[in-house]
Amino acid sequence: MSVSPNRLRFLDLFRGAFALVMLEGHTLRALLDSSVQEGDAYRLHELIHNLPGPGFLFASGVAFSLATIPHWDRYRRWSGKLGRRLVRLLVLLLLGYALNLTYFSLQRTLAESTVEQLAFLFSINILQCIAWTALLLQLLVIALPNQHWFFRANLILPIAIGLATPFIWVASQQLPWWVGTNFTKQWGSVFPLFPYMGFQLAGAGWGYLHLQARQSGPEDQFLQRSCRFNTWLILGSLVAAFLPQPEIYSDFWNSGPSFFFLRLGLLGWLLASIRRVETLILPSLEAIVLLGRESLLVYASHLLLLYGSALNPDRNLRKFLGEPLSLLEASTILLLLTGAMIAVCWGWTQLKEKQGWAATTLQWVLVGYLAYSFASG
Repeated sequence: MSVSPNRLRFLDLFRGAFALVMLEGHTLRALLDSSVQEGDAYRLHELIHNLPGPGFLFASGVAFSLATIPHWDRYRRWSGKLGRRLVRLLVLLLLGYALNLTYFSLQRTLAESTVEQLAFLFSINILQCIAWTALLLQLLVIALPNQHWFFRANLILPIAIGLATPFIWVASQQLPWWVGTNFTKQWGSVFPLFPYMGFQLAGAGWGYLHLQARQSGPEDQFLQRSCRFNTWLILGSLVAAFLPQPEIYSDFWNSGPSFFFLRLGLLGWLLASIRRVETLILPSLEAIVLLGRESLLVYASHLLLLYGSALNPDRNLRKFLGEPLSLLEASTILLLLTGAMIAVCWGWTQLKEKQGWAATTLQWVLVGYLAYSFASG
């Protein structure tokens, strides 16, 4: 399978590994019997499931720097590259909010939506968080004087976000819901900007350093330093979690800085480690690389299949299967779903590579049809 020579496949492998964890987590959450979900093994699984979202955000930040730094001047002013980026981010935002719709009808959404449904519509999930943070990164590119300042910003901001999140969450309680949904989980946002945009900003900083190391030669030295630094960050976060902290930092699993920096250390360590062993493991993991390359397609399609949406509220696996499943039954569905996702990604990649015009046409036809159906429904 041909791949763009500018594409770093270790980053696709990183994304693909988290796509597998995401598929497993969402499938078991949606289909597994609640009695099994109450067990200790499932609670351990939930700990692991805390990483895919931050992992996708971190990878998006890395990809942003790798795409931007070599073309810095073209992204600082209006250009075709900047225009295409803004269009992609707009599509990402629209898709994210569309998945939150209660009714696939503009008229019903405006006339019938309750406050709770509107709060859910404007809540922040992973796609919106990626898009809004990427827009912030783009503003930094335009506003800051050079690449070094861009790196400094992506070093300082994640630290500030990790430490400030509990204060932002408390302050956001006084905001109207249509503003507060962006900053806290209080109104149902799964990935509010605080603290989650910190993962993407930190990824942009890691991507900058990685690109500098690749250009100057000693990339392996950078990877070793990255592993060492992130190991210390992990250990320091674990120690801090058991030390007395201010009351405002007591919510370890949501807004607490210790858990934020712990996950950040794990992600940096994992990405550097994958890069170091890339040549040894990639040949046998092509399917996972494929999932990572088409992670947006995997994300949107598996949610539609598992949970449904305003477009297919009654045609999804949860409604089709009806009763909760045993662990064996849910695992079987997971294997089938994962195989289907790999097949869809393979077919879509083949279409883009061999008949790019057809893939582009199909995308715009689908967007046009959905937009017309929503506006006229």
